[in-house]
Amino acid sequence: MNHPSSDKSPTAHPAISPIIRHQSLASATLHFRSPSMSVQSTLAFHPIPGDLLPDAHRYRIQASAWFQGWLYLGVSAYPVDPGHSGHALLLRHRLRESGWEQVHSSPIESPWLQQNGQRRRFALELGWRALTVLPDPDQATPTLYALRLGLRAPALLHSSNGTHFQEQPNPGPTAQGPCIALRGCSGQVFAISVAAAHDRGCAAAPLWMCRDPRQPDWQPASVPGFGDPDNRTLDGLQVFNGQLYAAAGNPDYGFQLWKSTVRGQPPFVWEQVISEGALRYSRNPRITALVVFKDALYLGTRATQADAALPGDTGAEIIRVLANDRWELVMGTPRFSPLGLQVPLSSHGPGFGDARNPRITRLAATSEALYAALGRYRDPTGTPSASAPLWKSVDGESWQGLFPPGCDSPAAGDPRILQATPHGLVIAGDWDTTRDAQARPGLWLDATH
Repeated sequence: MNHPSSDKSPTAHPAISPIIRHQSLASATLHFRSPSMSVQSTLAFHPIPGDLLPDAHRYRIQASAWFQGWLYLGVSAYPVDPGHSGHALLLRHRLRESGWEQVHSSPIESPWLQQNGQRRRFALELGWRALTVLPDPDQATPTLYALRLGLRAPALLHSSNGTHFQEQPNPGPTAQGPCIALRGCSGQVFAISVAAAHDRGCAAAPLWMCRDPRQPDWQPASVPGFGDPDNRTLDGLQVFNGQLYAAAGNPDYGFQLWKSTVRGQPPFVWEQVISEGALRYSRNPRITALVVFKDALYLGTRATQADAALPGDTGAEIIRVLANDRWELVMGTPRFSPLGLQVPLSSHGPGFGDARNPRITRLAATSEALYAALGRYRDPTGTPSASAPLWKSVDGESWQGLFPPGCDSPAAGDPRILQATPHGLVIAGDWDTTRDAQARPGLWLDATH
């Protein structure tokens, strides 16, 4: 490995609990200044026309893609009774022309299941898991894919023109359940299965690959958990510097980042880039977002819950990986590494200054700016923290908190969608109109860089 921080140090003893090892980093805690903010943003709100939405009280904007000059949104709509079924919609919007269309609608089950006479939420959030544009091996133009998750009828939808969709049932390797993420690289399609995406107390399943998901011939692209039995999940894929990067979740020793040229015969050879949660150990168990911005790969993490034994050392982080695999701390907890003391380049502590904010839900980049959506903590009444839900940077180091107009409505959830378009960044999330009957579901466009 090229980056010494990725190697297991001879002084790091695997038998020592990662929690105990982590306590030695407490001396690295610093007081953060508030850096000056130089980026500007003008966020405009675009409501979704009411006639495109079914009569419901909860709308979840779950997936997005930019395809053939249109913004596509995967929306799941649920009635006020959680026991009733909902609708899975595909909408598209011609930005700057105010044109909206509905291109697909299908029923989906309620996200609540009956178990032992009680209701519990289905962990995979029924509805749309991904909208992805992938090269088509049979034609020059790409194809739009949509992954719809359901208890009885999961499906992969695909369209070459964006208006007519064909459905393929049970997408993905059947032994691992349906796929919930797709990424193209080197003429192949790579997929994370349901079994690999959720921690079920056992080693992670392998990463899968095929040439064409419409005619799947799935093969394992890696050994399970990249050969580490402590890895429990596969958390994301991204293409960077001509290679495929994959994030593995490890609740005991911290996340890992792996890369491969994906050449030769599968399963491919993979090289570890980062281990032990970038030396934050079990405090950084998973990566929740990956994006490329200005010749670097940025990672957003999900931290563990607050622990009275380690005060102040919780909250999400942002880490960036350079082309030579050296990693830098952009936002988070200072700590020592083989290269010396790692201090956040942004001068922001974890959770953008509030260590109770547990995760970066999304990262996205336009040609001019990098964005991070923050999953804010909520009090017992459901009220979110005062932290900005969205952050923006033009250099990856100086960040400005953004409050989209109307995001303080109790009906608006934290951003779930960050979609780069030629017209700027689209921001969207969940809407619960039982909290504000006057609220209208919609999206924001940051058209100023």
